[in-house]
Amino acid sequence: MTKLTIAITGVNGVIGRGVVSHALAEGHKVVAIDIGLEPHPDLGGEGYTYKSVDLTNEADIRKAIEGCDALVHLAAVYSLQNPNDPDGPLLRYVPEENVHNINSTMSWNVLQAAGEEGIERVSMASSVNAIGLIFSKPRPHFDYLPLDEEHPRYPQDSYSLCKLIVEEQAAAFCRRYPKMRIACLRPHWVIPESLAYNPKELDTAQGNWKDLWGWTSVGGTARAFLAGLTAPTSTFPIGAETFFIVAPTIVRQSSSLELLKKYYPDLKCELRREWKGNEGFFDCSKAKRMLGWEERAFPWTPK
Repeated sequence: MTKLTIAITGVNGVIGRGVVSHALAEGHKVVAIDIGLEPHPDLGGEGYTYKSVDLTNEADIRKAIEGCDALVHLAAVYSLQNPNDPDGPLLRYVPEENVHNINSTMSWNVLQAAGEEGIERVSMASSVNAIGLIFSKPRPHFDYLPLDEEHPRYPQDSYSLCKLIVEEQAAAFCRRYPKMRIACLRPHWVIPESLAYNPKELDTAQGNWKDLWGWTSVGGTARAFLAGLTAPTSTFPIGAETFFIVAPTIVRQSSSLELLKKYYPDLKCELRREWKGNEGFFDCSKAKRMLGWEERAFPWTPK
């Protein structure tokens, strides 16, 4: 596999640290970018360079990513919702206009800089919320289940909307720069391996009914973002593609259909397959087919 020099934004966040660590472990060099003046203490080592960059300044981004072969954009501003209380008070509040305007500007600037610097392989952080999930009032709208990348998008809030905009920006830049290949990844609730890979602990997390009890591990998410850059051209040639990055089973060790009936008693959408045990409500076959990616599953069956 060709070793890359990868610019990664938002490296001080949970996903960012995971992507940096995975990229370095795979032998790539990393140009780590964040707004903070100092690098995160958990990151560093051979092949690692940290740069403090304001991503609302496109000229500064171009200077920072000069000489890079690939780019991963993770940086974002957002309000923080309690995952177990979707209608409760926010744990962190950012005005909606700031969430929309700053995120949309950063993603545009990063793509513009990548295109001008000749970077052809890019992974962008979208979100499952691009279709309208956890922030939807009073509840999300589903045309059918399981959800796939063809499902219509119904965002209501600024965060979900700016993730939809990321996907449209990616398509626009691939039209402008025909050799670009951009993976827009839609990870779910990203949780550490200590929780994600322990079914009993995972079950205690409960999950959120508005986003259908989904999850993704930090490590699984990191693998997906790197796969967006390194997947073979035989399966992912050029252009912008969107991928759900979600585990095949829900966080709960209980019946998925029973949860659906309990929390969506009036649901009228089309159910496109049968569910067994705790099988999830997201179809990630596109990520497996084009990126070679899948998350571990922890099946549950009634006793």
